Amino acid sequence: MLTWILVSFGITIAVTTATIFKPLRERAANLNPVLGKVVNCPMCFGFWSGILLNIFWKSITDSIFLDGCLSLATCWLLYCICLKLTVQDERA
Repeated sequence: MLTWILVSFGITIAVTTATIFKPLRERAANLNPVLGKVVNCPMCFGFWSGILLNIFWKSITDSIFLDGCLSLATCWLLYCICLKLTVQDERA
């Protein structure tokens, strides 16, 4: 279960915050404003990464919806913890 959660969190953080995915996020926002919000929001994308893991890898809860909710909750929790622990550079 821990591996599944960390994979979901890794995918979510990579897509929603990593520089390498910035063009993808911008293109998604240009195609559809709602899709743009989903790929920029760790909570929203966390839900969909849980669903994708359920479909393409394995299920933790035996329910596609519950896997999405589990991923959403853990991704949001880990994201908030990471934000709280991050030292902000005032030069940026």
